[in-house]
Amino acid sequence: MNSISFELDKNGIAVLRFNNPESSVNKLSQNDVSWLLEFLDNIDRQLDMIENEDEIRAVVLYSGKESSFINGGEIREYLNFTLADEARVYSLKAQEVTEKIESSRAPFIAAIGGACLGMGLEIVLACTYRIAAGNSQTYFGMNEVETGLIPCAGGTQRLPRLIGTREALDLILSGDTFNFDYAKNLGLIDEVVPEEILLEISMERALQISNKEFKPRRPHFRGIKYTIVNENPIARKKLFNDARKQVKKDRQPAITSPIMAIEALEVGMSSFNRGLHVESVYFGELVVSTTSRSLIRTQMTLEKVKDETGFSKTGIKTTRGIEKVAVVGTSPMGIKIASLAADNGVRVRLKGDDDVEAGSGLKECYSFFREKYENQEINDLEFEHKFDLISATSDYSGFKRSQIIFECAEDDLKLKLDILKEVEPLILDDSIYLSNSFVYPIAGIASNSIRPDRVIGIRIFDPAGSSELIEISVTETTSKEALAEIIEFSKHVGKIPIVVNGGTGSYTTRVQLAYFNECLTLVSEGVSIEDIEDAMVSLGFEEGPFKVMDKIGIDLVQKASNIIYQVHGDKIKPHPSLGLLVNNERIGVKNGKGFYRYHKGQGKFDKSVYKFFPVQSEKAENISHKDIQERLLLAMVNEALLCLEEGVIQSPQDGDIAALLGLGFPSVLGGPFNYVDSIGAGEILKKLHNLSVKFGARYISPVLLKNTSVSGNKFYEN
Repeated sequence: MNSISFELDKNGIAVLRFNNPESSVNKLSQNDVSWLLEFLDNIDRQLDMIENEDEIRAVVLYSGKESSFINGGEIREYLNFTLADEARVYSLKAQEVTEKIESSRAPFIAAIGGACLGMGLEIVLACTYRIAAGNSQTYFGMNEVETGLIPCAGGTQRLPRLIGTREALDLILSGDTFNFDYAKNLGLIDEVVPEEILLEISMERALQISNKEFKPRRPHFRGIKYTIVNENPIARKKLFNDARKQVKKDRQPAITSPIMAIEALEVGMSSFNRGLHVESVYFGELVVSTTSRSLIRTQMTLEKVKDETGFSKTGIKTTRGIEKVAVVGTSPMGIKIASLAADNGVRVRLKGDDDVEAGSGLKECYSFFREKYENQEINDLEFEHKFDLISATSDYSGFKRSQIIFECAEDDLKLKLDILKEVEPLILDDSIYLSNSFVYPIAGIASNSIRPDRVIGIRIFDPAGSSELIEISVTETTSKEALAEIIEFSKHVGKIPIVVNGGTGSYTTRVQLAYFNECLTLVSEGVSIEDIEDAMVSLGFEEGPFKVMDKIGIDLVQKASNIIYQVHGDKIKPHPSLGLLVNNERIGVKNGKGFYRYHKGQGKFDKSVYKFFPVQSEKAENISHKDIQERLLLAMVNEALLCLEEGVIQSPQDGDIAALLGLGFPSVLGGPFNYVDSIGAGEILKKLHNLSVKFGARYISPVLLKNTSVSGNKFYEN
């Protein structure tokens, strides 16, 4: 179905309206690119025609969606390319579209309301004049690097010529998005108007420009730095060399798109056409690379999960909005939840153990909004309004009217059950009780409730303000109405909810414990902690596993390991070093010493930790970073497969998103299930068999993997 419609008014002003009826956002498909080429050819043919009523004198590009102008190309179609040349031909067609827009006798005016990303921004760059709606839904970005790609429609060539080489490099290499104010200051857009009159003003400018009554004014001198970099070959060469060094320092080796983008820009500064050639060739190579395909699948999976609602998950349509919540506990997690809820317009009652703790918690919430104000994310009125939504108490007053109660106490089972017993008689029958835990399966907590169907487990990942994921743990008795409401509330506050069966431990906890356990085993075999940290960070994990254990708390890792061990036996036996560390008060960040020593928030590795490993060798077995990475990855993958087989997670998509967003699984691998697809189920099965022969039961593969290998199926269709 065509997502572009065409209207022509009496003045010869054409409006191309982008509005994909099958999606909440506009993305350009290959059919859309072909339609645009035909439309542009038609304008060219009119050069030889006598003026008539159907003559197009100017074109306005406009979106029929409030929050999306053009969110880039339809990347799911990229997975259909099997050869680099196929993708290159697509890039050449996209480049032809922007070249024809730029050289058309009819001026093109971009009326930008909503997200303008990737190929959408590339098309905008080719327009004669660019107008943006001045609202929070309008933002820009050249974000192809997020999927391991580079711009493919001339963006690497037009962007530096419009805003400067240094600025273009920053935008393309970072993939960051930015608002209309920043775009205006960059010179990326020419004018900002209220959303209500965006189309009206754009059509007015189109008529004025076509009548030569109005000429876009853009500054010719942008400062000394701009002039030096863009006009001095020596300065440009240094800029590109510095950019390469920084990319190699910041990016994972598997992601080559930043280096290719730099080369396309560098070649293009000498020759526009040669730059276009390099852009199309590199785009073709990247599209069919394993890394890019994993990143594309990840993006598609993320979009699919984001689109899921409480209704689609449960079949129940929620009828009430959540207007008030209560938070028990002023831990960092409790403060984050309270602040996040208030930031999204929800009234919050925050409980501390005493007046001092309640006041301290309120102060921390104030600091949250103060930081947002200083970063210009909110104005002074929004600051005051949002903070005023939070009140603090040292008792349970005000809980009666709360629709959701977040329990964010320490991971101590007796404490959690005591709070549940205190709170339940005070709240409404249809209130939902959420218990936040890394350690305890929700089934054990819910079974002590007078309303077990309204008790749900959650795991919100640190840092709560920036991590998108929330893992929701349910039992067989969980109310579908309650679950639907929590899913909708999670989405309302900007979280991506993943629902898991929490009867015997949550998905992320189980996968993480398998990872931690194998890390500790490697150390006992003589592999250094430093080597393990380096190996996993170089693979793509943001932090090494020992730093993560320190953050969670080594005592909590031990508690959770013991609980999982009781259910699963020798599959994940708690490592002896955990008990030794805890007994010697080395529990991590919260008391300043674990695998690292902490001072003023900074951690330094403490070599004395090696004395707590019961089996050590003077010299480690010769094991490379690659071997470390594979062994630890397969420990995670195997546990993820078991969780799918046992019904802990509902789909491979859920498992991958939870691992990527919650556990920091490398994005270039696309999650445990995408990793199996990319390597091949048969190959993974063979690797696990070899490890099980050498290391025992924890590497025995589940029946699910064997069946997948025999059938030749994959977890994802493409």
